[in-house]
Amino acid sequence: MTLAWRTPAALLFLLVLTAGFYWQVTFSRGYTWLENPDQGLQVRPWLDFEARELHAGRVPLWAPYEWGGQSLIGQVQPGLANPLNWPLFAMPLEGGHIPIATLHCYWVLIHWLAAAFAFWLCRDLGAGVAPAILGGAVYALAGYVGHSMTPQFLMGAVWIPVILLFFARVGRGRRVVASAAWCGAALGAAFLGGHHNIPIYTSVVLVGLWAWRLAVDWRQGRMWMAAAVFGVTAFLVAAVQILPAVEYGRQSLRWVGTPDALKWNDRVPYSIHAQFSLGAQAIPGLVLPGLAHHAEPFVGSVAVALALIALWRGRRRWEVRMLGAAALGGLLLALGSATPFERLAYWLIPMEEKARYPAFAIVICQAAIAGLAALGLEMWRSVKRRRAAVLATVVFWAAVCGYYGACRWLHTPIYARPLWPGVAASLGLAVVLRWWWRGAPAAVLALFLLEALALPAPVQPRGGPQSYAQMMEKQDDIARFLHAQPGWFRVFLDEDVVPYNFGDWHGIEQFGSYTASMPIGVHALLGHAGTERLFGVAYRVAREPSDPAQVEVFQSRSGLKVFRDPRIGPPVWMERPAGAACGPDQLRVTARAPEFTRIDATAACPGLLVVGDPWFTGWRAWVDGRRVRIQQYQGVIRAVALEAGVHRVEFRYEPGSVWWGGALSVLGIAVALALHFRAH
Repeated sequence: MTLAWRTPAALLFLLVLTAGFYWQVTFSRGYTWLENPDQGLQVRPWLDFEARELHAGRVPLWAPYEWGGQSLIGQVQPGLANPLNWPLFAMPLEGGHIPIATLHCYWVLIHWLAAAFAFWLCRDLGAGVAPAILGGAVYALAGYVGHSMTPQFLMGAVWIPVILLFFARVGRGRRVVASAAWCGAALGAAFLGGHHNIPIYTSVVLVGLWAWRLAVDWRQGRMWMAAAVFGVTAFLVAAVQILPAVEYGRQSLRWVGTPDALKWNDRVPYSIHAQFSLGAQAIPGLVLPGLAHHAEPFVGSVAVALALIALWRGRRRWEVRMLGAAALGGLLLALGSATPFERLAYWLIPMEEKARYPAFAIVICQAAIAGLAALGLEMWRSVKRRRAAVLATVVFWAAVCGYYGACRWLHTPIYARPLWPGVAASLGLAVVLRWWWRGAPAAVLALFLLEALALPAPVQPRGGPQSYAQMMEKQDDIARFLHAQPGWFRVFLDEDVVPYNFGDWHGIEQFGSYTASMPIGVHALLGHAGTERLFGVAYRVAREPSDPAQVEVFQSRSGLKVFRDPRIGPPVWMERPAGAACGPDQLRVTARAPEFTRIDATAACPGLLVVGDPWFTGWRAWVDGRRVRIQQYQGVIRAVALEAGVHRVEFRYEPGSVWWGGALSVLGIAVALALHFRAH
């Protein structure tokens, strides 16, 4: 095979390998990654809503289907700003929904992208094609990436190999400033992925790596400039997500596991970080299956042993030491409360406290191990056979002994997991390194897969009594009924029988949702008399009514009923001082979309036009084409002043945080490109 075709062939092989490894979602209709509560109740409806809006030619910056409406892009997790999600949104829809087969391909392709980026890292570090394939497989098929089902976390993790790749180039002196810019751009892209947790911990490790590099080269002005370019570029590229997130965070509450929700300026207690730490079991968990705790540490004895070979044989190389430092930093963060390292980061590094899952930092360690494993495989191929065999034999027999010793020392029920694949892989690799020279890369990959397959894939059977997909299908007649009802209204759904985000899934304005945050003002009104009137919650979906005045108007084939409260009308009215004598008003909502509302109003006398949508920064109002100020009615919903007469009132969501953030992100990419071409 010619050199030009080796990389495309390797990437195609990794695609086939990834699809085969996750064959249950690739080829079988009996399994899915969508039956997990977070994915089934929240992620899938979010993706559906975003795809429908983009197919309609609208950018879904605002979600009107959650608690009366809140910023969608500000919530971060829907992943709207992530360019890697846009091809998914562009795919054909079936009945207004993303087909489940498309979602399965999307999930598999995320893992393939992680493998491809890790392959790129390994090749750039000097590994051959075959060792780089092993490195890609280690990162994508084992550990955190191989066993996480949540796409917004995975999207942040796929960029870690690219970040390490360009930082390694900085250390090698290869186009230092341009490489620093691309390193920052990759970190910024990780923040666009859909969740802040993994990118924040990656930033913590990068801060340590840059501090180390600057301490070594503190006299080189170019290195200081590179560090500054890295930080600026990372912020610029991520700005389109960071600015709306900060804007939303300052006006919202967030649930993090504490008894009460937290505001923006409230620190996440360290007890939460301790609760979601991986703990000391992360260390033996790298080679022992069954020790996962909030995140999967297992990469197998093959990868760890090869990484140890790389650390020993290449200990004088900058790339090896850098990967070793990154692996150690990620491991120490993942250990959480088991060491003082993460606690120091919690107190010393701004915003680190908002990443409450230290266990997820293990993915940084695993990305570094994947690179080291590829280098280790490359190194022993290039040294004398006898020395390599002796070193490999010692390392792998030590791994086997450690395997059993850790099992006995931990006294944990890990014997339910099959230990024989690890033992077989350890012994098999020692044999391969000793006697099988030319065919070793393929044999090593096979031994790694033997270990990786010992842990079940993170998918679940489709169907069954707890199936979210079947629940959604059985309840779609409720959505058809509600869509047929006239006027503007909202719906409350009993979360015990409709736990998923019904509003996002069907495009119906819901007062409620399965979410981790909500605006402070709306939260303050929950449970108060009159809240349903303010927001026009005229319908209730449940088994029984919550008020005698509610009238049953529909019964679903699922057994649920729809009740209507005749006392509640559309959430739009004229507000005037008590006792003011005035004739009847005529108010009609003539257009309504997620980011736009038009109302034709005939006001009998001056007053406030109150609209039952939450007040939020970024909304603009026009009366008869003239820009006016939006007032806060009861501190929660929108209102504009009207004179007597006929008016056309329009509300548009035009958040400056998004437009400024988008401009800064484009600028960040432009800076990286300019520095790249200047370096040539």
